[in-house]
Amino acid sequence: MEISQKKPPDQVPVMDKIKVFHLLDRYSAKIETVLNIIGVIFIIFLMILTAGEIIGRYAFNHPIPGYVEDVELIMAAIVFLGFGYTQRVGAHIRMDMIVNRFTGRMYHLTEALSNFLGLFAYTIICIASFIGTIDAYHMGDVTEYLYTPTWPSKLCVPLGSFFLCIRFCIQIMKNLGQAYIGIEIRDLE
Repeated sequence: MEISQKKPPDQVPVMDKIKVFHLLDRYSAKIETVLNIIGVIFIIFLMILTAGEIIGRYAFNHPIPGYVEDVELIMAAIVFLGFGYTQRVGAHIRMDMIVNRFTGRMYHLTEALSNFLGLFAYTIICIASFIGTIDAYHMGDVTEYLYTPTWPSKLCVPLGSFFLCIRFCIQIMKNLGQAYIGIEIRDLE
């Protein structure tokens, strides 16, 4: 005879009760982690490129051609590819003096409203930047000095914004579900 060690239904997080959201959360988290690792690789590449620029400029009087253009293109990847991951782990800098005073349902409703506002803003950014990326691709937009195509760098903006929007949707559903059943999410995690 096997004894089940399941939590009572009122103690199970809402996301675990709904398989679709649980799968979306899990696969989105994997993609966010991969995008974040790609962003970190770009940071390492930028550090090596900067060191090479400094050594080339001051030791050999021969700077790396197009260094400034390359840094500008790499910055979009560094900033935007880590957005979803950062939101998932709660590492964004935010003012939560007022929100942390709430408990229970009010806390979750406030978090859901905050995430909804972020979703609204980043949906606009995602759509507008995707249109800009398509335009840059069709026009053959390149940098001025090295003629590097700009569309791969511009693609990082809608890609990172898209996964941030997915993360916002997951967190909105999670907070609304927790507000509905009235269990503190901070106590469950």
